[in-house]
Amino acid sequence: MAAGGSLSRSERKAAARAEILQQEEQRDRRRQVSRIWRKPPAERSPEECQVLSESEDIVRELERRRKRRERLRRRQEEVCDEPEELKRKVTELAAAVRNAKHLVIYTGAGISTAASIPDYRGPNGIWTLLQKGRTIRATDLSEAEPTLTHMSIACLHKHNLVQHVVSQNCDGLHLRSGLPREAISELHGNMYIEVCTSCTPNREYVRVFDVTERTALHRHHTGRMCHKCGAQLRDTIVHFGEKGTLRQPLNWEAATEAASKADVILCLGSSLKVLKKYPRLWCMSKPPTRRPKLYIVNLQWTPKDDLAALKLHGRCDDVLRLLMAELGLEIPRYDRYDMVHYGHSNQLRQARAMGDYLIVGVHTDEEIAKHKGPPVFTQEERYKMVQAIKWVDEIAPGAPYVTTLETLDKYNCDFCVHGDDITLTIDGKDTYEEVKTAGRYRECKRTQGVSTTDLVGRMLLMTKAHHSNIDEDLDYRKHTDNFGKGPKGHSPWTGVSQFLQTSQKIIQFASGKEPQPGDTIIYVAGAFDLFHIGHVDFLEKVHQLAEKPYIIAGLHFDQEVNRYKGKNYPIMNIHERTLSVLACRYVSEVVIGAPYAVTADLLDHFRVTLVCHGMTEVVPDKDGSDPYEEPKRRGIFQLVDSGSNLTTDLIVQRIIKNRLEFEARNQKKEAKELAVLEAMKRLEEEKH
Repeated sequence: MAAGGSLSRSERKAAARAEILQQEEQRDRRRQVSRIWRKPPAERSPEECQVLSESEDIVRELERRRKRRERLRRRQEEVCDEPEELKRKVTELAAAVRNAKHLVIYTGAGISTAASIPDYRGPNGIWTLLQKGRTIRATDLSEAEPTLTHMSIACLHKHNLVQHVVSQNCDGLHLRSGLPREAISELHGNMYIEVCTSCTPNREYVRVFDVTERTALHRHHTGRMCHKCGAQLRDTIVHFGEKGTLRQPLNWEAATEAASKADVILCLGSSLKVLKKYPRLWCMSKPPTRRPKLYIVNLQWTPKDDLAALKLHGRCDDVLRLLMAELGLEIPRYDRYDMVHYGHSNQLRQARAMGDYLIVGVHTDEEIAKHKGPPVFTQEERYKMVQAIKWVDEIAPGAPYVTTLETLDKYNCDFCVHGDDITLTIDGKDTYEEVKTAGRYRECKRTQGVSTTDLVGRMLLMTKAHHSNIDEDLDYRKHTDNFGKGPKGHSPWTGVSQFLQTSQKIIQFASGKEPQPGDTIIYVAGAFDLFHIGHVDFLEKVHQLAEKPYIIAGLHFDQEVNRYKGKNYPIMNIHERTLSVLACRYVSEVVIGAPYAVTADLLDHFRVTLVCHGMTEVVPDKDGSDPYEEPKRRGIFQLVDSGSNLTTDLIVQRIIKNRLEFEARNQKKEAKELAVLEAMKRLEEEKH
């Protein structure tokens, strides 16, 4: 030993070697004991039994590990309640939902598995498969649709049975289901949303692709720039080990407030292994007796099971189907729609001029959704809308998306007509290829300045740049950043252009007929925005009020409509609305920029014998007076019930509800069109 009591170098080496040898002996001993312990007791020799008795500490550790593995295995097992037992539990859950004063729902990945989106900890979950070293199948979330559970939750919220939803999911399906933005807290972000944190308030960009492809833990810049200020955009995802700082779409403030008010919490499809780490969601500061009652729907164990008032072992869709039936509520269907606008009317006008009899083929919702994307109007609404266009003689319901010679022969048509914008199938083929080859195809000019893409973009941007006499702002000029713009540029067919009204266009749409002796001149007024089936039903009912009706429609200026409708209404400006109304077979004349109040001068000038209004609210004039005071005084005012509940507001709600899908529709449509353009350019270059 060296001076001062410290070990010499050789002594330290000897001690280290002795420690290593001791550790190796212990490892060998544990391996030996483990090998013996795994044998069935009947197969152990006396010597092996002696080894086990001399190694009680190691045996106890092996037993603890075995029990832990068994417990983990049982927790990963999916257990289903028997049908009758599940029904009994759902009845109890329904009573809790009915009696709840403030019900909050917490959702996890389990509610989206029916949409072919994998969960995390189920038998085929992402973490489960990764632990087994298996490959994760790629899933296109843009193709996913809200499940029965998503639609049920939206319905429960609509009926004020659910006050708020807190979700761990990033798939955006809650918003697609129609759940209002303010009613959802996406605690871990939304993989379709990127934001500019340099803008105040933060500017959101909703995409149809996964914005997190280039991002990771503590690296959130997506590589794209804000079109307003030029700053880098970032994703909204909160990774493990991070603390979310964005106000939206996380909406922690609303989640915390909802949890503090909750008397019932319903957990759907969540393992709760992450949510349990957020104390403010569980009111842990309150005494146990004052905390909300907890109801859990999950096939697997959760760390909150022991605290639950009721645990339902079942698939979320199965449980919600039973729950909605018990509550007497109908689960809304997730619908898709498509628009009819004056651009289509103009094409039909041109097509009618090419022949003697016009038959219009109208596709089904299924066909449009398959080849184009989500439609805006239902097929029944489109059938009636097209039939109401004055140049249409007949419609062919359920027309195939690809026009064939067989279809033309079926309806005894000499040829078919389409606009000069290209239409493609889902695999990028020209839908009119067969009839073009046979020489039975004609083409008319597309109406410049209007497209479904543009109209949908106006609804989502909530700007007023499309109104007449208002300068176009930067947001509107660049709204194609999300709509009708792919990564390689604009398509001339899907891209947005500005509509220019001309007197010639109005003449082409106008009937040119003067009122004749014996005609009943009927005046109707309004915005007639996004001219839809509700307007058609109303005008049809008005048309039926007289034997020889002559209907004059008064259209209010954009600024007047905005005064009584608010937001960014009207979606279509005065020029666009004029053509839409003129195209209707029930309308004889249009007053462009009609006064809001139906005055004596107006009634006398047009020799009006009847003034009609629908069942919608009549907003007072600027001075608070009734705009229909004069016709009421004359006794010529009549309310007309169209029998339709469709309004412009409902159409806009449909668009907002399916926001992500409409963006997907426009970007996919543009990508296919650009591919065709490139092919056409290559063919042209080869010729030269």
